[in-house]
Amino acid sequence: MNGNWLTPWAEGTAADLVADALALEAKASPRMVTSWIEDGLLANPEPRKTSAHGSDPRVFPREQRELFARLLEARKRSPLGRIPQRSLVRIVLYLWLIDDTVVLTPQARRAWRTHARATGKTTAVRRSENVSAIVEQIAHPSATLKQRRAAHRVLEEGERTGRIDLDRLTAVLTELYSPWPLQPGMPRIERAMPGPFGPVTVQHHIAMWKACQQTVSLLKREEIDERELDRVRAVFRPMWADYQARRPGLAAIGAGEFAAYFAEPETMEGRAIEAVDAFVSTLAGELGHIEAASHAAETARLRLAR
Repeated sequence: MNGNWLTPWAEGTAADLVADALALEAKASPRMVTSWIEDGLLANPEPRKTSAHGSDPRVFPREQRELFARLLEARKRSPLGRIPQRSLVRIVLYLWLIDDTVVLTPQARRAWRTHARATGKTTAVRRSENVSAIVEQIAHPSATLKQRRAAHRVLEEGERTGRIDLDRLTAVLTELYSPWPLQPGMPRIERAMPGPFGPVTVQHHIAMWKACQQTVSLLKREEIDERELDRVRAVFRPMWADYQARRPGLAAIGAGEFAAYFAEPETMEGRAIEAVDAFVSTLAGELGHIEAASHAAETARLRLAR
């Protein structure tokens, strides 16, 4: 997808879309088109009445017809032979985030539901690999194997079930983050990791995870209406544009110490993943979930300290 929507596509019926797919040597059927509409990969076709005695088949606007073709092309580019549907959905959501003419909000709301339902759904092996990467990212070098395994179990259970035991999570991640034994009569020594925007505590990680999980749950149930999605998108766009403009300078902080944080994705799919995740965080903040989760994480920390 090259972002150029000036190609002279014409509106078309579901049959036209299937014919487009065949021309691209891609498999498609009317049932597939219907499924893509339900999942938010396509908008609802629009009615067209051209005679006094009935209506012609509904038609997709030219932008949607091109979107269908471009998504099929993106799927064919995958080295695996096909891009998973969750990746195609993220591309649709990325277009909604940056443009007002291709993907409209009713379609995006369905796409957010599809994205949310796929979030966290993966094989046990991949989930374990992802959790291991998180554990190694935040573990202090002095953390023991036992402490790493305990954190792994709790994080993996949370990813699998979508439920967070805040006290248990706080306990195991605090030991992973700050693995020094408690001294009688002395407060626990807790570290904060250096980050590009300042020190990062374990409570920050916990709060963001909890807030984003709550937000994804709302998207999954379609409990965020179109007006709210549009409002938060209006907040997100200038923030995201400002971040994009500042990336080179941020990457140079500390002689490039944080360059990896700000490396720009090279593919459309990579840019889509980044922007979609950032919007979920913005949405969590605008809904008040981050503030509430931060308070809950700090309360759990204080209970642990007693």
